This record gives sequence, structure tokens and C-alpha cells, in this order.
Amino acid sequence: MNYHKKANLTLIAVFVLFIGAAVIEHYNSNNFGIRLVYFVLEAALVGGIADWFAVTAIFKKPLGWSFHTALIPRNREKVIGAVASMVQSELLRMDLIRQKIEGVSFIDSLVKYVKKEGGSVYLTNKLTPYLQRYIERQSPDQLAKRLSQYLRDNAKTWHLAPKIKAASGWALNQGYIDQGLNQLAEGLWDKASQGETRQVILRYLEEIKQEKVSNGGSIFRTLIGFVEMSDGLNLDEAADALQVELLLTLRKLKDQNHPLRVTLKDNLMDEIAALAQDPEFEVQIQRWKDDLLTEPLFEDFLETVIGAAIKTATSPSLTSEPNALHQMLHFYLEKYWINLQENKAFREKANSFIVDTLCRVIKNEHDMIGHMVRETLAAYTDQDLNQFVQDKAGNDLQWIRINGSMIGGIVGLILFLFLEFVYNPIIMRTLMNYIQ
Repeated sequence: MNYHKKANLTLIAVFVLFIGAAVIEHYNSNNFGIRLVYFVLEAALVGGIADWFAVTAIFKKPLGWSFHTALIPRNREKVIGAVASMVQSELLRMDLIRQKIEGVSFIDSLVKYVKKEGGSVYLTNKLTPYLQRYIERQSPDQLAKRLSQYLRDNAKTWHLAPKIKAASGWALNQGYIDQGLNQLAEGLWDKASQGETRQVILRYLEEIKQEKVSNGGSIFRTLIGFVEMSDGLNLDEAADALQVELLLTLRKLKDQNHPLRVTLKDNLMDEIAALAQDPEFEVQIQRWKDDLLTEPLFEDFLETVIGAAIKTATSPSLTSEPNALHQMLHFYLEKYWINLQENKAFREKANSFIVDTLCRVIKNEHDMIGHMVRETLAAYTDQDLNQFVQDKAGNDLQWIRINGSMIGGIVGLILFLFLEFVYNPIIMRTLMNYIQ
């Protein structure tokens, strides 16, 4: 027996009992127990009929009553929209979808398949169109607005000075410090090998000689003259020697294992660490950060940078070479492809990347779920739509009817006891005495 029949039988039983109690109460109106039963059954019948009317009014017009009845057929579009929204936003929420996707290991089968198809080149060719479409849909002004707002909201808690030490340590581990020192040494060596540098050294030596001669006595000047005449003091040869010594020193600086290079690098890192701990430097960094973020043109600058990046990433190449987005993506995929196959920790990170990518794709197309539900429900007739709702929530709705009779009886019992023992003997008598 379904709950609809149970609710109907409950209402019929209450009605039959009420008729019987009404007849008995008519002939025994002074009997407390009979009056109690009659009152309770009357309230239970009213509650049952009211809830029957309310539940029936959801699906059709009870007894032909058309005022705010047949709610589902009358509000067909709203019901379909609400169901579609519930399925899309509640039953198939993005967090639930992500939780299920994270439980699947994609990476092992993916590595085998991609390796068979061509490795990083295959991945690049597949991912570039999706990224390009995604980037094309972005609005530079909106991205700049959100990014600038995020930076202004969160930058107050950022302490940039300690990050300088961390960044320098990262640069050292990645070899960027050594690359910078190599470029510095190369540039200095090129500059030092030029003839102009020799002339600067020669002029410097001549200035020293003139200073010594000017400050020395006549005997010193005479000695200097004899030395020059005997070719014992040749500034040109001294300049050449100093230039050669300078070039040899700079060549040593290119050697990463030379004590001079090691000492220079250690001193550089020590100075950076000391600078990061300097309170005055931290205050200056914070002031610079605050001035930059409050600058009215800051958002315009971000919009320009983002717009240029989007344009560069999405513009087709004018040559036979792939465009910038394809080249950049292939660079990173080629860089990490070997690690993806051999490094377990890296595979886990790559698996997380795949999960994030899939979730972004699903999020972009998440509205399709609601669209499919709307199309399916739109094909239903009013009767089919009523049956659909009854199949999903019919039992609970029929329990509302059963509970209506039960609650009505309980309320009737309480009300009867209140009338018999409180209202009539106390409140009513007090009012009558007051009126008289």
C-alpha cells in the first residue's frame, strides 16, 4: 500500500469516527469523555482536510477551486528552472565533481598514451587551441580590475624584504646568480680589453706621477728625471702591465671554482641577507609597495600588460613557426616531460594539474547541465510533470496529510483541555464578574 492510499484511509477513518462521535455526542452532550473525543476528532478532521487541500493544490484544483491552486502546472517554468538549478548547483556541484575526479589516477595511462602519440609535441598541439580559446574569452580590463583589487586587499600582509633573501637563495640554487656573474665578468673583460681602458689606466698613472712630483722636493724631482731619462720609469709599459693583470683577474672571475669568484659570490649573498634584515630597508620597501598600489595608473598598467600578453598569446604567427603561445607551451612541456615519466612526486603534481584543468573545463561548461535538465522537463506534459514530482517527493507529501490529522487531533486535545479547565472556569468567570 502506497502512502497516498494510507493518507486517504487516515482521512476517511477520521471522518467516519467523527460522524460516529458526533452522533454519540448529540445524545450525551454532558459526558466529558465523549465531548473530548468529539472535539479531538473534529480538530483532526479539519487538519486532515486542510492538508489534503494544500497537498492536492500543488498538483491540481481540488474541488474545482482555482484560486492559487494547481501550483506546479501554473508555475511550470519556475518549477523547471528550480529543478534545473538544483541539479546544477546542488546535486552536481563543482566541489563534488572535483572530489570524484581527484579520486581517479589519470597520469599512468596518460603517459603511455602521450608517449605513443609523440610526447610533448602531441600535448602542445592538443592544449594550445584550448588555451587560446580560453585566453580569447578573457577581458583585460576585468582581469586588471580583479588583479589590482586582489593586490590592494592582500598586499598589506605581505612583507617583501624577507622574500628578497628567499628569492636570492632560489636564484642561487637555480644557477641564476652564477649566470649573472658570468655575464658581469664577460662584460667587464670586454670593456677592460679595449684600448680606451688602457688610456684610462695611463692617465691615472700620469696623474699619480704628477701628484708625487708636485708634492716632492727638488731632489725627488731630479731623481724622477734621471729615472725617466734612463727609461727606468715607463708609464706606457706600466699601463700595459696593469691592463694585462686586470684581464687575468677578470678571467679568474669567470671560473666558478676560483677563490676570487667564490668569495665574491659569498659576499654578495651575505650583503643581500643583511639588507633583508635591515629595518630601514624594509620600511623603504613597504613604502614603495604602498605608493605603487595606490597609484591611479596602476590598474591601467596592469590592463596594458595583460592586454599585450593576451594579444601576443592569441595572435597567429606571421611565419612558418608556431605562434608565441604554442612556443611557450611547448618549452615548458618539453622541459617537464622527462620528469613526468621518471619522477613520482612530479607525476603527482602533474596529476593535480590534470585534475585542475578538467575542473576548469567542466566549470566552463557547467551550465550545460542545467540546459539539459530544462530541455528534458520542457518535453513533459503537466500530468507528466506532476507525476515526476510525486515520484520524487510524493511519500513526504502524503505524510503531510497524515501528520495534519495527527497534529490537528493533538491541538484539539490541548484546546479542549484549555477551554474546560482554564478558559470556562477561570477566564470566563472572571470576565463575567468584571462585567457584572
